[in-house]
Amino acid sequence: MAETLLETSLLSRRFGALAAVDSVSLAFQRGEVHAVIGPNGAGKSTFLSLISGELRASSGRVRFKSEDVTRLTPDRISRLGIGRSYQSANVFPELTCAECLWLAAQSRARPSMLFFRPAETYAGIGARAERALQECRLTARRATPAGELSYGEQRQLELGMILATEPELLLLDEPLAGLGHDEAISVIALLREVARSSTLLLVEHDMDAVFSIADRITVLVGGRVLETGSPAQIRQSRAVREAYLGDEQP
Repeated sequence: MAETLLETSLLSRRFGALAAVDSVSLAFQRGEVHAVIGPNGAGKSTFLSLISGELRASSGRVRFKSEDVTRLTPDRISRLGIGRSYQSANVFPELTCAECLWLAAQSRARPSMLFFRPAETYAGIGARAERALQECRLTARRATPAGELSYGEQRQLELGMILATEPELLLLDEPLAGLGHDEAISVIALLREVARSSTLLLVEHDMDAVFSIADRITVLVGGRVLETGSPAQIRQSRAVREAYLGDEQP
């Protein structure tokens, strides 16, 4: 039986009278790619922000590896093993690719250790950064400032920075947004590779990509769960077609 890595129970977030996320109860299994889809304003990004601690829940609970993390700060949640990307690339443009990845890897060092010797001497940090550089397929760009990368490469670098923190769960918020066709193909291939060894919670509007890589799909409409199932079940669902997919299906 699959292990539940993350679970939300009646999770809600209200902004005044608006329930952006409304009583969402979902379980995410270790090792799966679970996509959350829905129309604009469905509450998808808000849902990710509740899990990552960037927004405080109005009610409900978030459990990661059975631990209640609902009220923890984003840095505490990150250190427990949850990494997140955003709708636009979030890198350090003035730093090289290698430096961005080293900085991300260094964030996992115990702060007290840095008083005793220069941080660059820690072999473990360098190894994590180098491994992430290979995983995000930017070894040839290690000395290139992040600001000089193409947008698609910046998305790859952002994913590498997450991987450098060695998360157990990756929250990916529209990783294909703003990419051209060729760049999207490269990032999709990278996501497939990452999915072999990681658990992904993916929010994405590219339905071809979602249906090609997701193991399970949840459809949010108006902040509520409309349906959860396999890609085949979601593709065949009349309720999902009427609420979101329409007649054009992937």
